[in-house]
Amino acid sequence: MDKRSKEIKNNKCWLSFKCQICTLAMFTIASIIDSQNLETKLRLHFAVVEGFSVEKMIKIYTLRDRIRDDVEFNFYNAKKVEIDLTNTNPKGIAVNARLIMPELLPDDVERVIIFDLGDTLILRDLSEMYNWNMEDKIYYGVLDDGVMKYGRFSKKALDIYINTGSYLVDIKKAKSEKIYEKIVKNKSLYKPSGIYEQDLLNDIAYGKIGYLPIRFGLKAPFTDDKISDSPPFRTDYNNILEKAKYKEKYNLPKNRFEMNSQAFNPVVIHQWNGKWIRGRGLSIYRRIVQNYIRIAGIWDEICPVFPGVCKK
Repeated sequence: MDKRSKEIKNNKCWLSFKCQICTLAMFTIASIIDSQNLETKLRLHFAVVEGFSVEKMIKIYTLRDRIRDDVEFNFYNAKKVEIDLTNTNPKGIAVNARLIMPELLPDDVERVIIFDLGDTLILRDLSEMYNWNMEDKIYYGVLDDGVMKYGRFSKKALDIYINTGSYLVDIKKAKSEKIYEKIVKNKSLYKPSGIYEQDLLNDIAYGKIGYLPIRFGLKAPFTDDKISDSPPFRTDYNNILEKAKYKEKYNLPKNRFEMNSQAFNPVVIHQWNGKWIRGRGLSIYRRIVQNYIRIAGIWDEICPVFPGVCKK
């Protein structure tokens, strides 16, 4: 067992989550807690904004009783990001809260894994992802189809571009490089959009980002069951692979056949091509979501508001 594996066993697996803390987020948190090996000890960090209440905190704490009672929850006031990056993301300021997370964490936290809540499922243990060799990089994430777009800060094509729904952060490097300070200083480079923080992070951190295997943040190969049932099974991966650089260096799939093979058993499934809350996506994943909705005890709350996620 290597040193980092020992650290995980000794309660050093640090996870962090972008979140609008609400009922919808509960099934993702439940999947994280439930999917980890017993020796993987979880310490979860939440950057909270927009009037986060004690009631919401207590709701999250109920997952200890429902699933596993050795999980630690930590909540951080991220109100500063509401001021610094106001009106930049139509999805809400909570999406931007992950950008400030490294600044909020204590100095003894070396790494975090940041996840979207409400459209991701964690299906397997995260130790491998947490222990990934980051070399000299600050961020490691999964290839996104925004690769090769022009960076307005770096003034270069973003030849490595990650999806910020699931990524690994070296906290000490992010702090020493003053990434958040640079983001705020250059916040006007990108117009408000649903991928505002993703574009800005990939651009500001140009040259300091690497790729994780796609199993750590995969989107489903098909947007819905109908497409998956219809040969020749051309998936949504093809356009991304055609643009991807550094396939050899990061052991990325070389073609759609390799991509499809790696998609068979993901660690993280990120539904960014067909939202479960809208009744889209593959049934196999939506059914797993429904299982965690029941485990979290929120079926009666979530289904009237997001009926798509509860449909069979």
